[in-house]
Order: sequence, then structure tokens, then C-alpha cells
Amino acid sequence: MGYTKNALAGFSFQTILKLATYVVVAIKMAVLARVLSPEIFGLFSLVTIALGLTEATTQTGVNLTIVRSKHSVEYFLDSAWVIAIIRGMIIGSLMIVLAFFLSNFFNEPDLLILISLTALVPVIKGFINPYIISMQKNLNFFYDALYRFSYFLAEASFAITVGYLSKSIFALVGALIFAASVELLISFIFFKKRPQFVYRQSRVKEILEGAKWLSFSALLDYLNENLDNFIIGKMTSLHSLGLYHYGYSLSHKVNHDFAKSATHGTLPIYSRLQNSNKRLIKAFYKATASTMVLVILVSLPFLLFPTFVINFLFGSQWLEVTKFLHWLVLAGIVQSFSVLFYSLFMAKKAYFSVNLHLSSSVLTMLILIIIFGSQYGLVGATFAIFLSRLLNIPLLIWRFLKIRNED
Repeated sequence: MGYTKNALAGFSFQTILKLATYVVVAIKMAVLARVLSPEIFGLFSLVTIALGLTEATTQTGVNLTIVRSKHSVEYFLDSAWVIAIIRGMIIGSLMIVLAFFLSNFFNEPDLLILISLTALVPVIKGFINPYIISMQKNLNFFYDALYRFSYFLAEASFAITVGYLSKSIFALVGALIFAASVELLISFIFFKKRPQFVYRQSRVKEILEGAKWLSFSALLDYLNENLDNFIIGKMTSLHSLGLYHYGYSLSHKVNHDFAKSATHGTLPIYSRLQNSNKRLIKAFYKATASTMVLVILVSLPFLLFPTFVINFLFGSQWLEVTKFLHWLVLAGIVQSFSVLFYSLFMAKKAYFSVNLHLSSSVLTMLILIIIFGSQYGLVGATFAIFLSRLLNIPLLIWRFLKIRNED
């Protein structure tokens, strides 16, 4: 059985989703850029550090296990829900503890209440119906794309409405809580199959079997994507961090999200082809080429006309972002290329390859940001991010060639 049709469908629907998402992002940021200050965005980026760190350190690998398993989603449904609920409670508790540390570390008293409120997000998400993973596992990419876009649209709508009316950071924090609530509601409306709070030891053991490697990968991936915020936030001001956060969201994050949408669609297909190496590698080449063409096309306006784009969409008060935007765009392109290898490695259970690349990337970025950021500010820090991404590409290619040459 061939999976080319499924792969194309997956790529098409995820691409449509991301293009629609990109339009919504542009609208949201255009509105919020005119009513919220860079300091507010800088403070919000510190809130997301706490959310991302606690989520990364408690990764269980539920979705990956279900997607790769020969068992049906129903086989894991109840146990996966129990794990998710417990995990959500743990994350929420850890965030409140972390709120005290980050508030003191950055000398920002408001972080305590903001992070504590955001702790509701993982608690709410813990109750989401795990059956949603059936869309990815069964290659139902249209409904998967529709589902994901619906709660994203809810988040953007809330942020725009409340942000415009209140001009407060609580619009951004509230949007996260609102979106999590909408996602929970939709997950039970979309599916008739509902989980029960039943703990089954054999299922839990199977789910958590690879958790130690996946948790480590998740933590490294988090550091690779957020360590820059942490360092820049400490080295500079909330204003500078806000400018960086905005530039990152416009360029690097958009590119990275396009690549992640592709991996979301290719992982179940790669998993089914893992025992047919030639077909697997052929599918990887096609998916990578298609995704990178799209990533580069999306990036071109920011590379060719940065001043015009920023001024037109967000106003002259954000033009300072153009000083370093090109480095973030290039870093995003390189990072997108890197991410596309991860779903292949995961499908082949080559977790070491993922962790090796992430470890090297994090260490390289840390060193380079300290060196260049301390001397050249945001321009130096963003150049360091691009350089760290670029220097670690050969490592990925080396690990890929080992897989490609397998019998």
C-alpha cells in the first residue's frame, strides 16, 4: 500500500492551516502592536518561559507512543487520559513554584501573579479527550487541521478583543486560558468516544517506556527554542526583550511552525514505512523539498522588504526590529530544515540522533549568545542564534546518512 496520497493530503491540509494561521497571526500582531508596548510583550515572553519549561520537563510521550503503536487509540484512551490529567496538575503546581523564582530572578513582581494564572492552562489541557490523536494516527488530516485552527482562532480572537479594550498583558494570558478551554470543549464535541478515569498498568507502562528519552528531547527542544529569551531577558531590558519576542514571532517562529506542521503530517506515514527504508527515504526527500520551498517563500518578504512590511503592518514604533530581523528569518529557515529530520529520527526510534543534535545546538547557542550578545546587543544575539543553527546542520546530515545507508 502506498502513502503518497496520504502524505500529499497531510501536507496540503497542514499547509492550508498554517497559511490561515499566518494570516490570523499577522492580524493579531498588527492590532496588538498598536495597543500594547514592547515591555508588555517582553513580560509575556517570560511567562511563556515558565509554561514551556514545566511542560517540557514532564513530557510523557503519549502522542508519539499512540501514533507509532499498532494498537488502536481506544487501547490507550483511558490510561492516556489519566496520565494527561496527572501531568497537567503537576505542571500547574510546578509553575506556581517557578513563579517565585522567576519573579525574583528578573526582579519583576508581576510575574508571580501572571505565571500563577497561566498555570491554569496545563491543568485545563490535561482533561482534553486523548482521542484527538486518532486524527493524526488515522491520517484524517482535514479534520485535524480544522480542529487545530479552531482553538487557535479562539486564542487570537480573545487576545485581539480584550487587548484592544484593556490594553493589558492580561489579554495575552487570558487568551491562553481561553484557548485551552475551547480546545477542551471541542475535543469532547468532535468525538463520541470519551475516556474514563481508569488506570491500566500495562497501558501506562507501554506509554511511559520511552518517556525518559522523549522527556530529555522535549527539554532540549524547549531550551533550543527558549534559552535565548531567558538570556536576552537577563542581559537587556523588557523593552529589548519585547522587540526580540515580536521579531521572533514574525519570522523564526512562523518558519518553525511550518516545519512542525509538516512533521505532524509525516510522522504517522514515516512510522508506517519504517521497515521499508527506500520508500521511507524517498518520502522524506519529497516532504523536505516541499516544505522548504514553502518556508523560503513565506520568508522572502521579511528578507527583501523588512522596513516596508514592519511599518505597514505594525507601525513605525516597531521599526527597530528591522535591525536584526534578517538574522531571525535566516535562523528560522535553518531551524525549519533541522526540524524536518526529527520526525524521521522519531519514526526510526533514533532518539539519540535527536538528542545529540539538540544538545549540541543548545550548547552552541548559549556560548555564542553570551559572546556576541554581550558585545553587540540584540543584533549580536540574533546573529549568534543563526550561526548556532547553521553550525549544527552537518551533525544532522551525518546521522541521516547512517539511516539512509541501512539495509
